Amino acid sequence: MVGIFLDLTKVYDVINHDILLYKLESYGVRGILNSWLKYYLLQCTQYVSLPQTDGNNVILNKYSSLSRVNLHGVPQGSILGPLLLLLYMNDLPGNFQGVNIVLNADDTNILVVDDEEETLQHKITFVMQQLELWFCKNDLTVNIDKTRAISFHSH
Repeated sequence: MVGIFLDLTKVYDVINHDILLYKLESYGVRGILNSWLKYYLLQCTQYVSLPQTDGNNVILNKYSSLSRVNLHGVPQGSILGPLLLLLYMNDLPGNFQGVNIVLNADDTNILVVDDEEETLQHKITFVMQQLELWFCKNDLTVNIDKTRAISFHSH
């Protein structure tokens, strides 16, 4: 049994709005609601604000960048952001047979099981190839430094 623990790179910031809206439409989110979500995504802006303080943490001045529209991603600090991310990732498990996949925001856990070592290796290779295709198709990148595979044995 092998567990593959994937971490995605800046997933909240890189979600493709067109792909997300298409997936939402395929889940039945159509018409006015889909248009509302499109407007919501296209109107999300961000800016950076830095306060200048003295030694007593009294704000002396505040510097802010200009706002800019986010062309990709969903807001992390919102209630909708994680939900939209999970809906974006929701079709991943449907692409695999014979493996268990658990989605948790930007973490994906995959369990590949087989009694025969050689068959297990083939399954893992196939799963990794399919994952690469799915992530490429969905404009997502795996953070290799935070991704791990662990082999579990009964003895």
